[in-house]
Amino acid sequence: MDEEQMWKGFFVKLHELKMNPPTEHEHQLQDGDDGFFEKFGSLLRQKSQLNENILKTPLSNKDIQTEESELIIDKHNHAEYDCIETFAGESDIQIDTNDISDAVFDSGTVMNVEDLYEEILFEIYNNIGCENNEGRIESLVGFVQDAFKIPNSTHLEISDVARRKEPPNVRLNIEIIKAENLLSKDSNGLSDPFVTLYLESKNSHRYNSSVKPATLNPIWEEHFSLPIAENPREEVLIVEVWDFDAAETVKEKVNKILDVKGVKGLSKLMKEIAVTASSGKHDNELIGRAAITLKSIPVCGLTVWYNLEKGNKARSRGSILVNLTLSAEKNKSVAVQEHKNLLKLLLMYELETSQVAYYWWSGKFSANAEIIRSQHAVQSGLTSVDCAISQWHAYSIIHETHKLNFSLFNSILDILTPVIRCMQKDSEDLATYWDGVRRILPSCFAVLRKIRYKTVSDLNVTRAVNEVLDILGKVKLFEVPVTIDIFPTSVYGWIHRNDAQRICNIDSAIIDAINTGTKEWLEHIVEGSKYSKDNETDEEKLQYIIKLIQMIRSDLQRAMEYFDKLFYQRITVYR
Repeated sequence: MDEEQMWKGFFVKLHELKMNPPTEHEHQLQDGDDGFFEKFGSLLRQKSQLNENILKTPLSNKDIQTEESELIIDKHNHAEYDCIETFAGESDIQIDTNDISDAVFDSGTVMNVEDLYEEILFEIYNNIGCENNEGRIESLVGFVQDAFKIPNSTHLEISDVARRKEPPNVRLNIEIIKAENLLSKDSNGLSDPFVTLYLESKNSHRYNSSVKPATLNPIWEEHFSLPIAENPREEVLIVEVWDFDAAETVKEKVNKILDVKGVKGLSKLMKEIAVTASSGKHDNELIGRAAITLKSIPVCGLTVWYNLEKGNKARSRGSILVNLTLSAEKNKSVAVQEHKNLLKLLLMYELETSQVAYYWWSGKFSANAEIIRSQHAVQSGLTSVDCAISQWHAYSIIHETHKLNFSLFNSILDILTPVIRCMQKDSEDLATYWDGVRRILPSCFAVLRKIRYKTVSDLNVTRAVNEVLDILGKVKLFEVPVTIDIFPTSVYGWIHRNDAQRICNIDSAIIDAINTGTKEWLEHIVEGSKYSKDNETDEEKLQYIIKLIQMIRSDLQRAMEYFDKLFYQRITVYR
């Protein structure tokens, strides 16, 4: 690269300064030095225009690219994220994808790749969702064999073992979420609804929700798990909504006369009083029911509204929102460990086959990989928090070797942040969370240290900075356990540690990252623009100094106009 190309970015910035009039912030900077450099620079303007192409020297080999040259995008390799790659300051470790056991399975775990492979094949062969068919099974088995890198001879042995295993014990997991527009059953124009669940083949085993008094739009959000002994695809779930009728005396019912709604309500109350006076009965009254065949439930489960019916009556009786999944009975801790390892393996295969650029992958698997992932999560009975903590663990490990998009970690934190405070201090999930934080933070601070080499006009860079600040803002909400060092000296040598009493936290590390990045950037532009001429005149030396200060002033102006506000609004840090 010749000298003219190396200095192209430098002079583009100078021409921008010449063409754009000073802003309010620029005027503030000029007032600070009484416009000295502007006044003196005007005296040399003519000379500067003649000689500006002479002020070219080669940059140091270790220099970082200038703003404009660094933002040149390779259109053939995920262009919109390529410019973010240059943020990374850490050396990247390459994974040997041929040795999956060492790359995926944590040290000390009793599980190996063959064990996990057998479990995934077992789930495919015993898929209890509605998509179960031979063509689908063959496609998934072929994909899993490729992803696990299992030789044909080994595959045949493990596949035979998986097929001969007893089918799993199936459970139907139900969440009764809410109901709307229920039919009124009480004299006050409302109802006191509760839900009853049972399997059609076992109608004597019934499960009841809580009662929601005086409402036609109840919200339950209650969970139930029903065992299914055999033929789960032939079972039918019955969901009934009832109006609860509390045991009341005639006097108590008469006292409700002022709450009656309309003539119809008064008629209902009179009937209730008559029944109570004659027999003392207080039977609950059915509002409506829905029948759900389990063979309609897909592998990933479903959340759907069901209309309530009663006999052949066409009158609207309301609807109920239910979430349904089918799972196998499995040890929870074993299932979570399996899911962590499965995610790492699937992502390694995804990155290997798709050849995605750094900072590109944001959580979307290919079709077969997503089926395998969701099937394992659902059939293992994992909750959204279980899946999120597994993703946090797996993706943070992969992120150390192949940078993933920061928005991925932000979305996982949205799920984890509300529940972290509820975790016990010695829980494995909390340790997993902080281990992931320790792995992700170096790349976040690399963005902040390299921020001066970027331009805020690039939307992808701006998006990356925003995502990083959001991550740091969520992490700093929680106190770091004393047993965990998230800022080891071996990684964060640039953090100021001279004061023995100084506490190193997210805020102080952000400030140190900005200060260190500023120092590195200043050393870069000073070192990279030194003269190689031996006989430069005093005027040429002064011209060089003026151009150097112009670059510094431009950086200060950008900080005042954009970054100060951004850092304060996102994480309440002001520099």
